[in-house]
Amino acid sequence: MPPVVTGKLYGSSFTAKVILERYTKFGMNNYRPEDLFSIYIAGDGSKACSSPLSDFSIRLTVPKKIGTFSGNDTYILVNDPGDPSGQNGSLFSSEQTIIIISSITGDKVIGQVNVKWPEQNIDFKGHFEAYYCK
Repeated sequence: MPPVVTGKLYGSSFTAKVILERYTKFGMNNYRPEDLFSIYIAGDGSKACSSPLSDFSIRLTVPKKIGTFSGNDTYILVNDPGDPSGQNGSLFSSEQTIIIISSITGDKVIGQVNVKWPEQNIDFKGHFEAYYCK
């Protein structure tokens, strides 16, 4: 299947153009930052590893291992597309959020995502290939 992530962010249509993995100093629950993937997704094809983190619409945080993760093993950050400053958004995890890591290679992580948060009109899913930022 070709890598594509689509859906709605706060009710606005969204299609991923850039998906990359970038280290951040974000730890959660029993996970240290070095044990997590931070997968950044942007609808703007001009975004790259050097772009500010606030330029990305979605951040998926998931353990650095193959498996299916939900609830407290994931953290999703979705920026509000109506806020160009990138300051407003939602940070959440839930049992309805599923991230699957199916392959980890020397240059990318491959998987699937399915996120639903009806109260915020957030619903996106698809397959991703996130190349590591060096």
